Amino acid sequence: MPHESDQSKSRIIWVDLARAVAIGKHVMAKNSRLTALDSLRGFGILLVVLGHTSWSAGLVSWIFSFHMPLFFIISGMLFHERQFLDSFKKKVARLLIPYLFFGIVTFAYWALIERRLRGGGSGSVTNALTNIFLARAGTSNYPQNAVLWFLPCLFVTEMLFLGIFTFVKSKRAIRYDWAVAATLATVSFSSIMVMHSFDLPIDRLPWALDILPFSMLFYCIGYLLSRFLMPYMQKSKPKASLHAVYAVIGMAGLGLLRVFDELTGLSVNLNDASTSNPFWMLCAALLGFISSLMLCVAIDCRLLQFLGRASLTIMCVHEPVKRVLIFVMAKILGMNTDALRANLVYAMLVTVVTVAICVAVHLIMGRFAPVLIGSSRHNLASQGKARA
Repeated sequence: MPHESDQSKSRIIWVDLARAVAIGKHVMAKNSRLTALDSLRGFGILLVVLGHTSWSAGLVSWIFSFHMPLFFIISGMLFHERQFLDSFKKKVARLLIPYLFFGIVTFAYWALIERRLRGGGSGSVTNALTNIFLARAGTSNYPQNAVLWFLPCLFVTEMLFLGIFTFVKSKRAIRYDWAVAATLATVSFSSIMVMHSFDLPIDRLPWALDILPFSMLFYCIGYLLSRFLMPYMQKSKPKASLHAVYAVIGMAGLGLLRVFDELTGLSVNLNDASTSNPFWMLCAALLGFISSLMLCVAIDCRLLQFLGRASLTIMCVHEPVKRVLIFVMAKILGMNTDALRANLVYAMLVTVVTVAICVAVHLIMGRFAPVLIGSSRHNLASQGKARA
């Protein structure tokens, strides 16, 4: 009997040990996956700032062909099924509170300071103020900070996807979870094709609803990729010998995308809910996403990972900061602002300084007012521990 008891205890110990190892591997795999996506977000936000700074036509067309789809795809990959009300509260805190805060602050700066320095400037003060709450996309509706459309658009996309996903599952109307996303992606792409084929006029709808077919398409693609790509991402990190291969494939893919954009004459602008060719847009977005992901996995850069975690702040702050830097630098160099932005070296310099200032804002707000950047001290601390 004592012998059997010892064997039983031994089996329990080995089972507990196996479970602990499995949990450890799962946590490491999850952290590896998250750091890869953080790096991808960091790379994406650098492209956003450069794309809004440079006036080099070829470069901007290349960036616009995949940089905003990239963010919607990442969001879809990180989808978690939750109770609708619980998710609603989390997304309000994560997206809408920063949207309102940065919308009001940048509006006040633009209306009270920047317009006066420019001697009036474009854009209606009344329209810009009311649009903070109407959340209609378009540069004319957000003269103070044109990129803000992304936050309410992502909020509506995520909540609508969750609502449809949970409703269909509750009715057991579709056997497989992925079929819900595939159906929504098909409907979204078909809607884009119809709007493009018949050249339907696009009115600026509240809460960026006119962009919803585009955002939902890429969000659903992200969810589908999470089902079929995540199992590979959740494995251990690729061997060092493969990093060079991944980097070469990633850079080759991005180079191929540049050629593809030129050959097809592709034009994409999600802010305007427009594209010159929906099918080429889809191909470019997928090629840009996969190539960027492979490049980010290969270089495994902590700076990119940090920028990815600060990407929401950078997204919301960089527009007014960039405008000030361009104005000041043009005065110092005795150049026209258009000529400065057309110069790639100067555009990259403005991008680097802009991102550095945005990072400083992120660190200060993370220390004293984390809720205004969609986080909390608890979340910031837990993120740091998870990635340590």
